Amino acid sequence: MTLKKIYLLFLAVGFLTACGNGEGTANSSLEREKLELEKKKLELEEAKFKAEQEKEKNSTIQNANRKNKITDLNKNDYDYLIGNWTGIMNKKKLTITIENINGNIIKGYNILGSNKRPLTGRIYPDKSNGIFSEQLNYDEIYKLVLIEPGDDKWDGIFNIHFMTGIGKNDKRFYFGEGNWKSNNGKLEHQFTIRK
Repeated sequence: MTLKKIYLLFLAVGFLTACGNGEGTANSSLEREKLELEKKKLELEEAKFKAEQEKEKNSTIQNANRKNKITDLNKNDYDYLIGNWTGIMNKKKLTITIENINGNIIKGYNILGSNKRPLTGRIYPDKSNGIFSEQLNYDEIYKLVLIEPGDDKWDGIFNIHFMTGIGKNDKRFYFGEGNWKSNNGKLEHQFTIRK
């Protein structure tokens, strides 16, 4: 081989290598763009995941705060609920007796006419306005959901808003208003009760 042939061979190999590197450079550029797009996609997915986690965290905190408001009630706040409450429901005398409040769990019983049924339920703080038939200056409202056991076909659920406050003549009043609905949905009655 002559020097000229060797030189031409090196030029050809160099040229082919250079051409190959040009394709490699173009491919590398495309690969870099793909990698950048994948990186941006991953960053967006990570940001979305973090936002969902933050939303879930805030929701959990709000739920815990609501639960604390229910369970951290001071017993003195609802001592007035313990005892006998009387009124009329369906033209019969209604007595609801709250025997015990432990945390936000209530136990007692109700008597309608001659029918006595045990009750269990929960107490919730309630700042409802305008639900009471009397215009009174109240300072506490609690919603009670009281459930009869369900072993009688006419058992049901009481939803009662209890309140206390200062009424006319600066006297403290105790008042409850609500409804009872049978579990089978065939009966529903409104009532008002007082202590």
